[in-house]
Amino acid sequence: MHISLLSKKYTAQAGFTIIEILVACSIMTITAFALLSAASKGVEVSNQALRETQATYLLEEGVEAVTSIRDENWSTISGLTDGATYYLSYDTASNIWSLSTTPSGLIDPLFTRSVVLETANRDSNYDIAATGTPDPRTKEVTVTVSWPASDGTTLSRTMSFYIADIFN
Repeated sequence: MHISLLSKKYTAQAGFTIIEILVACSIMTITAFALLSAASKGVEVSNQALRETQATYLLEEGVEAVTSIRDENWSTISGLTDGATYYLSYDTASNIWSLSTTPSGLIDPLFTRSVVLETANRDSNYDIAATGTPDPRTKEVTVTVSWPASDGTTLSRTMSFYIADIFN
């Protein structure tokens, strides 16, 4: 009779051990999925920050490119149609920036950069104003950089500034 009691006690402990193993495996699986999810989200946020940083640098480069075009010849800027969308391109042979209405393709196969120019207005104090007399020697320039987001939407950053014919 003593032998059968030990056998029953051992069977009860063996069943409890299997339950412990199942609970431990479940906890480790849930923990692993949580860590993988956090790592995946971290990579996604890091990529988004990288794209926004790249867009900021492309905006700054766009501003410098338009300034360079102005420095070369103001008539290139003043001869453009107000409100039209232009695209920057760089000629490596001549080291000169130019604007055209034809997109020059994607930048780092992801980004699109566009430039829109508008004639600036001056008020009676010769300050730039929303309304007033058009100043043919001053343009408002808007540079936009856009790129596709991972969720299928399009993100963009825009920078506006004024540029003037300062050499004449």
